[in-house]
Amino acid sequence: MDSERKARYEQLYNIKLTEFYNFVSEVMGDFNYSLHRTVKDIENKRRIEIWSYQSREDQSAVVWIEVVKPGEILDPYITTDVLRTMNDENVTRLFFFTNGQMGPEEKEVLEGSNHFVFGTDEIVETLIAIDMKRSIKVVRKRKKVKVPSAMVLIKNFLKANKVTRREIKLKTSAVPELASQYYKLIRRVLNEIDRIPDINDIPAQSRERLKKIQYDLLPELLKTPYYTFTYQFVYLRNALFSLIEYTIIYIGNVIEYEAEDDLKKNREVIEEIMSKLDSVDEEISNYKSDLMFTSEKVALKLIMYAAVFSVASIFIMIVLKFTR
Repeated sequence: MDSERKARYEQLYNIKLTEFYNFVSEVMGDFNYSLHRTVKDIENKRRIEIWSYQSREDQSAVVWIEVVKPGEILDPYITTDVLRTMNDENVTRLFFFTNGQMGPEEKEVLEGSNHFVFGTDEIVETLIAIDMKRSIKVVRKRKKVKVPSAMVLIKNFLKANKVTRREIKLKTSAVPELASQYYKLIRRVLNEIDRIPDINDIPAQSRERLKKIQYDLLPELLKTPYYTFTYQFVYLRNALFSLIEYTIIYIGNVIEYEAEDDLKKNREVIEEIMSKLDSVDEEISNYKSDLMFTSEKVALKLIMYAAVFSVASIFIMIVLKFTR
């Protein structure tokens, strides 16, 4: 255990923000908090986020992550910045994580009711406790929820990211490639889930990976509404949005141990939409055949009309000639 502590301390001493963030996510996940939105991100130095307890917006916390270089101490004025941010966000809970040294005065200011300060000591001890907890296998019971956890995530994301974009016009010839891209994207996600040996006992590493995939899919919800198709394929815009939406919800069903009925229902919806995407090539082929057949019929009618018009014209000319 001592060697494990030493290794973790050394790891935290000289670490990048992205790597440090993984430890923070692990600790926050153990507290049953999930990411709600990002407030500020300074590359390789600071990240400020709002996390919600069990996806409840009314129980949110500011998560402040501060990474410094080896041997550096924290800016003594950081406490003012933290408290100001909490006031601006109207949040009373705080989780402060740092690998730097904090003076006793700064620590005293930040610590308090619903304020949790994690230096390297606290982070290491918490991570070791989490590992010990995981070593005791617990069978999780799936629960029925009124609102899937991912629905709250989607709602908050769309609310915070109302981006105005130009329409992306797609020719019929480009539709199969787009459908194939989304099909392959979601199939990889489903395969990732299907590889989990026991869906009711998900390894921490798999759970974190699926969480990341879930968040990576969110921006696609902003993209799909701006695709425009020819009228035969207009349905694809809603289909693609629903595919991403239900996949995000399905991942939430899996990692938050939500009811098996919801798992099955949402998986069926996803597979049904993917089946439509998989048949787009055939649909376009049929559409082109119908279009060609229609064009041939129109051309044939035009030829017939032209022939009738020619005969009629000749007949009229003959009649006019003999009537003079």
